Amino acid sequence: MVDSEGNDLTASGILEKADVYLFNPKGFVRMVPAGASSAFLFGDDRDERLTLVAWGNVKEDTLVTTEVAPGTSLEDARLLLRRHAEGTHIPVTDLFYCRKELNGADMEDTGDAPQTRGGMREDGVTLVMERMAAGVSVHMIGFTTKYPEGGSACHLVVRGAGTEMDFTGKAVGDEAGYRPVSYADEAGDIHTEPFHVFPTCGEQHIAVDIYRRGEKLCTVTQNSKFEPICTPAGKYTGILLDFRHTTLRVSVTVLSWGEVLQDTEI
Repeated sequence: MVDSEGNDLTASGILEKADVYLFNPKGFVRMVPAGASSAFLFGDDRDERLTLVAWGNVKEDTLVTTEVAPGTSLEDARLLLRRHAEGTHIPVTDLFYCRKELNGADMEDTGDAPQTRGGMREDGVTLVMERMAAGVSVHMIGFTTKYPEGGSACHLVVRGAGTEMDFTGKAVGDEAGYRPVSYADEAGDIHTEPFHVFPTCGEQHIAVDIYRRGEKLCTVTQNSKFEPICTPAGKYTGILLDFRHTTLRVSVTVLSWGEVLQDTEI
């Protein structure tokens, strides 16, 4: 399994585990086993259109896979966010996804005849995985000036695209709500630890609710240019909330994966 640039995600350790599902036009067929060489193999005894769906880094402590029974469609097969005891959702892992339509032209040409097992042909395919998580961090500057002694009693809830993701890679279901870990620095400014969410794009966007002692103080849905806040897949979105002015100023910075807003000048 490789990324879009051909880098081996397994060898690099970025991809810790993978689950591969085989579908035909009637729905789910079965899981795809891994061969001894760690190449994922599949077999089929007749020519038909097949679809492979691969998820990378799906871990049971953050995501639940619904029962995928034979015949389940791509749209009905789902990953579900887990919840904390108080009801907010647990951020996702460094999630990867691939959907590959298969036909004879898609098979790797190794120069050898296809291997057979139990009378079924086995062919190798390369799965190009895309990151299906969006990184987020939120930073509040001057919050304790506007709300004295509010830092330690403050928490954020970041609301965004659905609580589920179907096997087409679309976020669906109810609105998710993540409560990230936050801390105050020496200046009293408040920052969240970077965390991962389902990506938002197009008509989807996120909202940041700010609470103090259980009371919601405000909700932020746009930057200072009145543009909705989106969290693209495979990127880190840094949200800066500046309370030092008469009106709240909101700026959004989209960074490459692995960068965080703390590494830039605030």
